[in-house]
Amino acid sequence: MKVLDRRSRDILFILAESKEPVTTNFIGDKLNISSRTVMRQMAEIEDYLNTHDFKFTKKPGYGIVIEGDLVEKNRLKQLLFREKVEGKYSPEERQLFILIELLRSKEPIKMYRFKSDLNVTEGTISLDLDKIEDLLLKYDVKLVRRPGLGVYIDGEESELRKLILNLIYENNLQNQVLDILGSSIQIKNDNSIKLKTANKLLNMINKETIKKVEKIVLEFEKGKEIQFNDSQYVALTVHLSLVVERIRNGDKISMDKDYLDSLKDEKEFLYAKELAYEIEKDFKVDIPEAEIGYITMHLLGSRKYFNNHKNDWDDFFIDNYRIIKTAKNMIEFIQNEAKVDLMQDEKILINLTIHLEPAIKRMMMGMEIRNPLLDEIKENYPNIFILSKKSVSIIEEEFHVKVPDEEVGYIAIHIGGALERIKNRVFNIVVVCPSGIGASRLLSTRINSEFLNVNILRTASAIDINKLDLSNCDFIVSTVPINVENTKWVLVNPLLLKEDKEKIEDLINRIPLEKCEVNNKATNGKSLKDQLIKNINYSKAIIQILDNYKYYDEVNVLDYDELINKIARIYTDNESSYDELRKDIINREKLGQLILEESNTIIIHCRTNAVKELQVGIIKLSDELTVNSNIVKVAVVLLAPYNTEGEYMEIMSYITQSIFKGDPMNTMTEDEIYQIINSILEDFYFNIKIKRR
Repeated sequence: MKVLDRRSRDILFILAESKEPVTTNFIGDKLNISSRTVMRQMAEIEDYLNTHDFKFTKKPGYGIVIEGDLVEKNRLKQLLFREKVEGKYSPEERQLFILIELLRSKEPIKMYRFKSDLNVTEGTISLDLDKIEDLLLKYDVKLVRRPGLGVYIDGEESELRKLILNLIYENNLQNQVLDILGSSIQIKNDNSIKLKTANKLLNMINKETIKKVEKIVLEFEKGKEIQFNDSQYVALTVHLSLVVERIRNGDKISMDKDYLDSLKDEKEFLYAKELAYEIEKDFKVDIPEAEIGYITMHLLGSRKYFNNHKNDWDDFFIDNYRIIKTAKNMIEFIQNEAKVDLMQDEKILINLTIHLEPAIKRMMMGMEIRNPLLDEIKENYPNIFILSKKSVSIIEEEFHVKVPDEEVGYIAIHIGGALERIKNRVFNIVVVCPSGIGASRLLSTRINSEFLNVNILRTASAIDINKLDLSNCDFIVSTVPINVENTKWVLVNPLLLKEDKEKIEDLINRIPLEKCEVNNKATNGKSLKDQLIKNINYSKAIIQILDNYKYYDEVNVLDYDELINKIARIYTDNESSYDELRKDIINREKLGQLILEESNTIIIHCRTNAVKELQVGIIKLSDELTVNSNIVKVAVVLLAPYNTEGEYMEIMSYITQSIFKGDPMNTMTEDEIYQIINSILEDFYFNIKIKRR
């Protein structure tokens, strides 16, 4: 039986996931390969689709699309999951494999060994070594090639350790370290090249060593009242584990004497000596003074300078005045650039100062800053990242350090968090549909309930759009394609589906901050009486939901229809109401089902006169159901009377939105789910209702 090429399988998965035709350029971008490489795979892909009786359309400039419904797409996915994939190394995997072997070996390695292990030519290995050599130069490490002797690497122990740690973080193996610390890692019978390569890298540090070191670090943290965040905790644990393994291996490290002497003046050096002593005692190794210096650097780079349970804010502000001044200057710089009042957020100055203190120390000591979210931050929040990058010149001038993009990314998270909290970015939009009535009204209602920071200037027809003054419009939301200049627009379904919300959110994130209107009006012209009525309605609605909340576990139903019948029985007490509720649920479900595939949860909701008050319930099924090719294990029920106040429906909409964004309920206990519902309502009351006043 022919084995499917791995790259072909990846392309087929993209086709199975896509609802629209996709081009070779799109596929290439997704897989980080050229469109020409995609084209070379197309013969095998078309052969596979034909062999398994899939219909597909392929047109130049249009793309390729698998024809058929969701069932057909899922059939393709199931086939691909069962496929045996040809085990070829990518160039990056080959180079990582070779580099790890060189780091692990104390002796030169012959070229033929790499040829045999990787099943490639000597010329390919030579090209891979060229790439590795370029990488090693960044660490001042040499790649030595000796004909007849083999290949080996030569460099200072400190640089080799830095290289190993970077490989662990760049390959996201810190998550596996966390698994080891939680004792949840399992040995899997997986022969995939990627896993074997990753295990070789992780096995440079014995798993039992990691566990024992972690216990020592935990006791040290408690004893010294030092608060590490997760990344610092893992970094110190991995560093100390690597120290133990490298000392056992006979490797020795050194540090500049003057720099080491300067570290001895820090109180953290005494802490590091105590920590080193515990390591020596437990592992029966001798830790040299230079090693204690590197441990000191880790402690200096930790977040340790105050305990918020002791209320020692005065000392904190006095001792860190220079950093507070820097943080404040950065915030003011971003405010002036973006025309946004960030300082109205009470947390931004404190949070940014707390973050900068250890970050600046790490930069001053030349320690690397890693940020696994950097690419995602740059892609999803480009304007916030650009503003943050401009602002770090203040740090560079004050402390004479170079701020890397990884640190800029962390600062961008703090700025973005402040913007989310103050909710003062208001986007003016125009809603467009073919006629300007009907669909646009439905869409406007949905947008208002989903996006609290969007102001709809007006609705318009597609025909009239170019006649309008769009100078105050940030972007257009349209149900039909339109042709406009100098204004961004996004095409959505009139029902505003999940993917449409994501499109709008993505567009919002890409609009420069300085173009956003600041919402400083306290009441938006509403009278005190109107505002009080709204507040009363919010409170009544929340009380209704909490009073009527229901939870059912291990509910036994045979199919989807029986689930609806069961819900109708639970929420009514007579045959007339039962029939009415069942009919209303079915009619609503015909408009489209809300199923969260990742958590196997279906949201069943409708407005009905069969209930007199708001109803929220959770039904966990004893056996999973299949609904339109989706597995369902949990049903979330949301019911509201037809004639109910707008504030009541606003809260029900917010619950639905929060469930979509939140953690899966299928793995939660009854108490955990109740706490989630309670937290959603509390968040709405304090963070949504209050901010609208």
